[in-house]
Amino acid sequence: MMKIKRGTTYNELKERIYQKLGLHGSQCIHRLIAKVETIVGKDNIYYISNDICDDEDVECVIDAFANRRAQNFIEIYVELESGESSSIPMHIRSARYFGQEDTPVAVSAPLQVLSQVTLTDEGEDEENENLHIEEDDEYERFIPLGDNSDTDVEGDFDRDMSPVNPGTTTMPPLRVDPIRSGPESESFWNESPHYCQINWAQCDDDMEMLYGDGDNQGGWQLGDPLYLYQEFPSKAEMQHAVKLYCMKSHRTTKVAKSDDHRFVMQCRNHADGCPWYMRAISPKNGNGWVVRKWGQEHTCLNQSLARDHRQLDSDVICAAIISMLREDPAIKPVLIQERIQRLYGYNITYKKAWKAKMKAIVKLFGDWEESYAFLPNWLTYMMQCNVGSIFRLDTDECFDEHRFYSDKRVFRRVFWIFHQTIDAFKYCKPILQVDGTHLYGKYKGTLLIATSQDGDGKLLPIAFAIIPPGEKYDDWWWFLCLLRDHVTQRQGICLISDRHASIIRAVQDHRTWQPPYAYHVYCLRHVGSNFNTRFRDVQLKKAVMKLGYMSSKIMFDIKFQEFIDANPQCVTWFERLAKEKWCKSYDAEGRRFGHMTTNLAECMNKVLRGARNLPITALVKVTCSRLVEYFVTRRVEINKNIAEGRIVAKKVEDELQRMDQLTVTYRVRIYDRDLQLFEVEDAYNQSTHVASDIMRVDLINRKCQCGRFTTRRYPCSHVLAVCKMEKLNHYSYVDPVFTIQYISQVYAAHWYPIGNELLIQQGEGPTVIPNVTLTRTKGKPKSTRIQNEMDWVESQPASSQQRCRSCNQTGHNMRTCPTRLRRA
Repeated sequence: MMKIKRGTTYNELKERIYQKLGLHGSQCIHRLIAKVETIVGKDNIYYISNDICDDEDVECVIDAFANRRAQNFIEIYVELESGESSSIPMHIRSARYFGQEDTPVAVSAPLQVLSQVTLTDEGEDEENENLHIEEDDEYERFIPLGDNSDTDVEGDFDRDMSPVNPGTTTMPPLRVDPIRSGPESESFWNESPHYCQINWAQCDDDMEMLYGDGDNQGGWQLGDPLYLYQEFPSKAEMQHAVKLYCMKSHRTTKVAKSDDHRFVMQCRNHADGCPWYMRAISPKNGNGWVVRKWGQEHTCLNQSLARDHRQLDSDVICAAIISMLREDPAIKPVLIQERIQRLYGYNITYKKAWKAKMKAIVKLFGDWEESYAFLPNWLTYMMQCNVGSIFRLDTDECFDEHRFYSDKRVFRRVFWIFHQTIDAFKYCKPILQVDGTHLYGKYKGTLLIATSQDGDGKLLPIAFAIIPPGEKYDDWWWFLCLLRDHVTQRQGICLISDRHASIIRAVQDHRTWQPPYAYHVYCLRHVGSNFNTRFRDVQLKKAVMKLGYMSSKIMFDIKFQEFIDANPQCVTWFERLAKEKWCKSYDAEGRRFGHMTTNLAECMNKVLRGARNLPITALVKVTCSRLVEYFVTRRVEINKNIAEGRIVAKKVEDELQRMDQLTVTYRVRIYDRDLQLFEVEDAYNQSTHVASDIMRVDLINRKCQCGRFTTRRYPCSHVLAVCKMEKLNHYSYVDPVFTIQYISQVYAAHWYPIGNELLIQQGEGPTVIPNVTLTRTKGKPKSTRIQNEMDWVESQPASSQQRCRSCNQTGHNMRTCPTRLRRA
């Protein structure tokens, strides 16, 4: 390694290289070739070779380095006058593999004729030039793969490893910085809270999973140099090591022969005379593979270096990212591209990153097709371990070109529910929020989830189903039937969903989801979104949302009439929408428990975001394991609340204490103690000059004119004022679902482990196979999340909100612009 500055002449450069390499008097430098960065297009960076013949060429090389984008030094190749040439770059670099330390590289002396040249500004001290070498006492036992002789070792490979040929002089391995490409910058995941949870420092040496049983004591480890007689436990691991070697040396190779006993690789320029090759065999009297031959060094010269590498295939990337996928299967290919660039210095394509991700998922969670065949066996075994759990698997007949296969069935849909969640729902709020979300694996599909909530405000997934994409009517009808048959037969269940046409029709056609058995209401956010889609006015949409959240029926009627008078064009739209479906004030019996949206289901979709990338059986397993972990955690929290002597949930207790402070200014009038009828008046506020509010309280029917007592199912401030005056226990007016006794029963059921899955026996029925028509097409997958005004953060500044490109206003886009539509 050495540094040169502007003004260095051609003869001075040759003299310094001559001294740096320690050439003797019979050798002289015949030719100097510099690898210079060139930019093609916007982002494509390539490298070309330029001969250095005079002082002007030296200045051109320095100017090219000054305008670099990704190159941190200039590599110069030297050709000796005696005819011996080398294509080893002056700076032998090594990548930091899988988070390990710098890797030593063994280099033979006759080929070590190059050094790294670092260009500096004019005036920098030249005394800093030195070659950094760390001594290693172990290097002499290796026969480096850079040996100049055509080594042929056909003898007994089980003998002790021979030392280096006495006629060959070797240098200690160099320890240098890892490969870098592009400007130095911190990875974007370091600033993202989601990716900060991933253990990036974990070593990716999952070789036992990828390449066999992992019994590699004394064998090759990631980062080790390659040498003759080297043994590998499997062919895959040997191929992986050779690929890493080629990537580090910036050389591309091809497979000349590969079978069960031999593996031969050659340089891609072998036809042009490059002698490099390697040969490995699988011995008949042993296991594993052994490197037996190694040809000469590369004599070819790369005219340009692409930003990708042929040997950096999806198998190598899979080994590098498998620990990432174990932490979070939802890692995006863009992050994988960044990870590989930081590890190896190469920029891979999105397609290659996606293929590597799919291979890693198969290694971790099983094959996609085998997962469908294993699904009924696992679900049956799960039912045996957790008695009371239920699943329903629907399949279709298998036809192929008018041929019927009796031993195969095509997967259609599956429903599963655990008996622990069935028992838990008995003590949850009598509400069910249903929603669907897309699957992102090899095969398309939709995951349906029915979610409820306990009295402590914690969500609880109840049932799951996987159906074909599209959320058709028969799939929703099938799902709702199974919910009613297996989850609960309670009357008065409140079903909350969006206004999907298939859901509305399925509910209408199912008698048990009609009053008085159940009550179907809509998510207020989706109602507001539908209103904005129809009228293209965000301000009106906000007014509708505000009306929907009102608790007082009296105030709602007044404000709603004012809204209709000001916007008569909306009358017809609201006439087709019953107020009981979207207004909190018209929830007379408080069946919603204050839930106006399907946020519970949306949150559960986010929790299972990573699982939606997995094969189907792995996805089902994730739902089981997440619930087991959730039950254990919640049980610990509840036991802590019991030890503290709590009667109701902490969230409800805090709210009661807050409202109790408001009762100081209230005056209570008794109308009938036997009928428990009272009137509560808020004192006149002299500072704000606001008139007092008078509310009627009916304790027997649990109603208050403010509406909060009915919708929340626990006392409002007016009821607390009455209880304080009459010396009544206000906890008796709290719905039992909010008590610690009920909450503890939600998570009282016990889970039984599945154990060793090898004990799961293969079923006797036909094999379940995936529907090939639902295979995801090639190319970058399109986003299945349709962005609309529901995804815009309305509380953020108007300058950062999405604006229409036609009228430059917020709240809509150019396709739905009302001004543009009026002009049309």
